[in-house]
Amino acid sequence: MLVRQVKRARQKSFDLTPNWVKPAIQKAFYVLHPDASWETYKDKELTRQAFIERFFDSEAELDSYEAEFMNGVIAENLKRAYDELGDETFYDIHKDDCVRYYAYIRKYKPETVVETGVFHGVSTLAMLAALDKNDHGTLYSIDYSSLLDPTDDADVERYERRRPSCAQRNSHLVPEDKEPGWIVPEKLHGRWEYVAGRSQRELPKLLSKLGSVDMFVHDSEHSKTGMLFEFDLAWEHLSPGGMLFSHHVAWNDAFETFVTERAPNAEHGKTAVHYVHFDKHSQPGWGKYARKPFTHVTNDTLSAPRQAVSDD
Repeated sequence: MLVRQVKRARQKSFDLTPNWVKPAIQKAFYVLHPDASWETYKDKELTRQAFIERFFDSEAELDSYEAEFMNGVIAENLKRAYDELGDETFYDIHKDDCVRYYAYIRKYKPETVVETGVFHGVSTLAMLAALDKNDHGTLYSIDYSSLLDPTDDADVERYERRRPSCAQRNSHLVPEDKEPGWIVPEKLHGRWEYVAGRSQRELPKLLSKLGSVDMFVHDSEHSKTGMLFEFDLAWEHLSPGGMLFSHHVAWNDAFETFVTERAPNAEHGKTAVHYVHFDKHSQPGWGKYARKPFTHVTNDTLSAPRQAVSDD
């Protein structure tokens, strides 16, 4: 508890620091504390800059979306969830990934978004808030957490956020008195369709009904076969220029196998990099994306995010 309080006090002090001073403080931190990962810090910053260069007109544009994220309905409901639970185990995805999902949706205004894995609903909240701000689009979610048997260790392990993790152990288990996505306020439910079940059974039916999707987010079963199944199926239904995002790609080599063998012409890279301070983990965590190539040049193609090679 004391360590958590110290971290919050340190973060609060940093937040109050003038913006022009913050870069120097961040760099000094890693000079003064060589046991922290300087290389990972640089990777984190380079990943952010690469994401901006590919998908946004400027750093200021992404900054504006980040400000929306931190000062609107998302922050309000995360605080409500924390006050209700009294701990942070509901953070089932990293903030930087959520911010970039939010910003991408705000800028490119997808019509149809599909995600697998809702759990508490942090990423769901971020995407629904962006769709609501756009007044456009629908999120379709498939989730198995309400059907998980906590006594089935083999089944649970495929869904647990293995360390390095984005939350505490058992964050994949929704509280007994809650439903998946309980963090999402009622006012955002109008653009949300939820399906309970395994993605292996429900995703083919959903994608067949939708026909095509503009954005797909994987954060459900983290087995290699499960991830490859979702990637391959979603790719078939992604519209030209559509985005596939995956969290927890460090679980296995499913994502690398997919972009090497199944989608060798896809532009792909890191969405965000995590664990750059006094990490207890042996490796950083990250999410990645793959963008489906455009099949032909159209007016939409000309206004689409710029092509680039992988930044890995």
